[in-house]
Amino acid sequence: MIDIHCHLLPAVDDGAQNVEVSIAMAKRAVESGVSDIIVTPHAFHRQFDTSKLNVHQAVDQLQRVLTLEGIALNVHAGQEIRIFGDLLKALEKGEALTLAGSRYVLIEFPSDSVPAYAEQLFFNLQAGGYTPIIAHPERNKELAQNPGRLLDFVASGALSQVTTGSLVGQFGKTVQQLAHVFLRNGLSQLVASDAHDVTSRSFYWDETLKALENLDDEELVDNLLQNGKSVLEDQFVYVDPPILPTKNWRGKWK
Repeated sequence: MIDIHCHLLPAVDDGAQNVEVSIAMAKRAVESGVSDIIVTPHAFHRQFDTSKLNVHQAVDQLQRVLTLEGIALNVHAGQEIRIFGDLLKALEKGEALTLAGSRYVLIEFPSDSVPAYAEQLFFNLQAGGYTPIIAHPERNKELAQNPGRLLDFVASGALSQVTTGSLVGQFGKTVQQLAHVFLRNGLSQLVASDAHDVTSRSFYWDETLKALENLDDEELVDNLLQNGKSVLEDQFVYVDPPILPTKNWRGKWK
């Protein structure tokens, strides 16, 4: 499997706090069947100053450590970029990174809202040859209340990625149900761990694969796993037409 979103680099953000944790995380990933990870330290985020971090150099250093430890995991450079207005310029200048040098850009919204300029920014990114991937939309308050907003992004060519922890209930039942709704309705096309450690925010890939079986759609599950490989290899991710979720009699999205 390919994990396109993971905070594996040691001592750079709220992910692995030291190289020992990075090694433990890498071992856990391999045990779960992961062969490649795109490391995605936070970027352009007020809480984490990673502006001086050379991600490519840090990835090379980590890869050497993993090789010396005999851990068969390939690591690739990326970023989880907090949305901001000049993102396209930053990408063009090399100040912001795509995922593994691909066309795909992992973008994080604030947890409670979607900026009003997001649609125009996404249009400009796509006109520039990039494809935005919205990180963990199931954990965004505005998208949870109004999935139609996410549908508009996807219908316009963006992608979105739900988190393994969400799918197995680590962020609560409401987020778990919404993650499944987004997958079933074609609003999310990718699954990734967003792992930060091996305790409270681990990979959960084994549990996730079992949870995906409950979707009762083998083709969908195969596509979700293939899509991660397509991002890594900079191949086109095929998207089924998204469907607007409806609410059941209990007021829950379905």
